[in-house]
Amino acid sequence: MKKNRNFKINNMIWVTAVIAILVIGAVWTNADFMLNRSVGGNQNLNPALLNQNTGASPMINNGALMNSPNSMNGTGNQMQSMTSSGNSSSAPITALMVQEGISHVVSMIKPSVVGVSRPRASQQSNAAQTPAYNGGLSYIPSFKSGSRSEGSGVIIDPRGYILTTFQTVGTDTVVNVKLFSGKEQSYQADVIAVDKATDLVVLKLRSQGVFPAVVLGNSNLVEVGDIVFAIGSPFGFSQTVTMGIVSSHNRNLSINGVRYPDMIQTDAAINQGNDGGPLVNIKGEVIGINMATFMPDNQYAGIGFAIPINDIVNFINSNI
Repeated sequence: MKKNRNFKINNMIWVTAVIAILVIGAVWTNADFMLNRSVGGNQNLNPALLNQNTGASPMINNGALMNSPNSMNGTGNQMQSMTSSGNSSSAPITALMVQEGISHVVSMIKPSVVGVSRPRASQQSNAAQTPAYNGGLSYIPSFKSGSRSEGSGVIIDPRGYILTTFQTVGTDTVVNVKLFSGKEQSYQADVIAVDKATDLVVLKLRSQGVFPAVVLGNSNLVEVGDIVFAIGSPFGFSQTVTMGIVSSHNRNLSINGVRYPDMIQTDAAINQGNDGGPLVNIKGEVIGINMATFMPDNQYAGIGFAIPINDIVNFINSNI
């Protein structure tokens, strides 16, 4: 049987035509897609149109709408700022919590910190007790103001018992105490116990009232780096609060011939008049009594010392 060449050619023409139609359709579809994509890309240049067509929300920075590329470029790194603030949103909250914690501790302790003063005439008669700066290390001296010598103290019992230093009262048996809880009040106080080994003194207010007392902490738990506060009346500025850290503990010192084996060292500012004031931890507990400083050439050096409260608990308990 003879093959029909015309039939074969006709079949190839139909196949070619179908393929051509498919190719043309594909090209047309791709061209339409690219055109729409191009139009969409141009719309990106106008965020207002983009937001209208896509439903996207405009970015907000500090309450201002960022509706144009110029506003974004004009601020430089606004996007980076927003990202950074988003990642660190907890930082301001943490700082606020720390601030509130510090304010709470200070407000809790300040009513218990008192000013202690005595006539300078008696202080001059006790000149032998005045601390001398030997190489810069000495007891904290009281602040001399007019006819009086002023230091600090802290109420350790609601019945009116106060802890201060021997440098503050000297050999006097009666001193004046100023309280700052509520309205300022002044009382006389008797010196009822002296511990020359620790340079500390217990006073008793001549009053039957109830007074705000501190909580005594555990100085054995003190660690280097702990946040602490020194509160007192430096240079006569009552109720002054300074903040620092524990720079060292168990510091072995000899002051005026008296050895202290485990003093707490701090960089919280301690000056004349801080003698007898408390050193307080971040929980609001008294962990020491400020009593010495290192000031070469009488220049402030950021080195103060407090006697640990655990060293004087027995002395306190046996005299109140």
